[in-house]
Amino acid sequence: MRRILSGLSFVVAGAVLTVGCPKKAALPLSPPGRLTIMHTNDLHGHYLPERADWLPGNPEIGGFVRMEQEVRAVRQARGRENTLLLDGGDILTGTPLTAIKEEGAWGTPMLRFMEAVGYDAWAVGNHEFDRGLDNLSLLSSKAPFSVLSANLRSKGGTAPLLSNQSFSRVFTVNGLRVGVIGATTDQLRTLVSPADWARMQTLRAADAVRAEVAALDPQTDVLIAVTHLGVDDDKGLAAAVPGLDLIVGGHSHTRLTEAIKQGDTWIVQTGSYGRSLGVVEMDVANDALTSFHYELRDLTPESATVEPDASLQGLAAHYQTNIDGIYGEQLGKAPVKLEKEYAHESALGRWISDALRVTTHSDIGIYNGGGLRSDIQAGVVTRRHLFECFPFENAVFTFGITGEQLVGIVLRNVAADVDGKHGFLSLGGVTWTWRMTAGAPEIVSLSVGGQPVDLTRRYTAAATSYITEQWQKHLGFEPMDAQLTGANDFEAAVEYAKVRGLVDDGQRRGVRVD
Repeated sequence: MRRILSGLSFVVAGAVLTVGCPKKAALPLSPPGRLTIMHTNDLHGHYLPERADWLPGNPEIGGFVRMEQEVRAVRQARGRENTLLLDGGDILTGTPLTAIKEEGAWGTPMLRFMEAVGYDAWAVGNHEFDRGLDNLSLLSSKAPFSVLSANLRSKGGTAPLLSNQSFSRVFTVNGLRVGVIGATTDQLRTLVSPADWARMQTLRAADAVRAEVAALDPQTDVLIAVTHLGVDDDKGLAAAVPGLDLIVGGHSHTRLTEAIKQGDTWIVQTGSYGRSLGVVEMDVANDALTSFHYELRDLTPESATVEPDASLQGLAAHYQTNIDGIYGEQLGKAPVKLEKEYAHESALGRWISDALRVTTHSDIGIYNGGGLRSDIQAGVVTRRHLFECFPFENAVFTFGITGEQLVGIVLRNVAADVDGKHGFLSLGGVTWTWRMTAGAPEIVSLSVGGQPVDLTRRYTAAATSYITEQWQKHLGFEPMDAQLTGANDFEAAVEYAKVRGLVDDGQRRGVRVD
């Protein structure tokens, strides 16, 4: 859309600043030309309150009941017809809720909650594929709101991949024509199974969104991209595609307390797990933004201004009862917190890699940092807690690996540890020391099972199907003689917790010695 900069108001450190016109008090109902956008992202099946580690005391906040209260309060204040509620993707995988299959599809309970809250559109995230393409297509066909992705295509590149999927949609909100365009991460090929990838393709997100902007701009007053790209790629999208007024993001779990301005485009994201609600208010006149205000609202219980919805409370209680019946078994106590890390060695990574090694009687256990989804808190640990740590239920394989191939994995780990940007592979049964030499990492020592590595020996390793299928990305070599064990990573974790407990020895596997 065309911009008029004079009179533009914007957010700085949580306040609304106005340039060229006096500051106006908030109105009980939206005046003509005012648009209110509410948004979430990366819900990952979290339907109950969750720990907010950025707040004093780490209270449990959010959940769909509390979210609906906040959405209803905004709609009562602004008028339902003057608002949109959008989600930036990854509604699946994270809690046992998404392991419940209803009406033939995993994830259906999430649609029930989102319908009750009143979502208008959902961008497809990569974790929507965790239960397979067929499941996602069935799930999207059941969605009572728009399912958006401009770059997610069937083979051939022209038609949408999923049932009920649109590239974009134009909403009428408070008399404004609002174009909303979806986009899914460009890294999807390395995040879905090879079998699913063979049945689909993706266009470059920027190219697909640019095409939708060109088509929608003449017929709209506001253009919004709801994306599952991550905040850095959202910045790139804003730079590459002129004409977007707002990007509602997801994928990187970034908690933006202030909107980012990239050129003429604002970028927002709420973090994850439904603990906060983003609220954007924009005034539009003559095809241009005249004001912009953004607020990230933490959904604390005490901040609610309306009563909870009894039917939604009942829905949450229904699923909680069912889940507790299956996942409520106590497995033991963790004496200390086992924390996860993506790009570095972690206590939780050491624990689960040992679990795969021990339960499969292998020499080495391998687990990727991206598969660690939640910390194990100190105290009583149930099956539900472990499921939330390892929710993908990926099959466990054993395979052969030479000492020389192991050296390659360790060098990749050292590189991840140094740059902090790449996934770390936790290695059970393996220890190493390293140093920097002439600006490059060098392995000083490497042991398997307490013995120096034999570069020519063939060891046995255990890893998940995600690692073995995506071996180019994670291992750098194709696994030798991969065998399915019949167990998945969650089951291995439960077995190991019962036999060995929930204890990490605290000894680092990889140590820098220079």
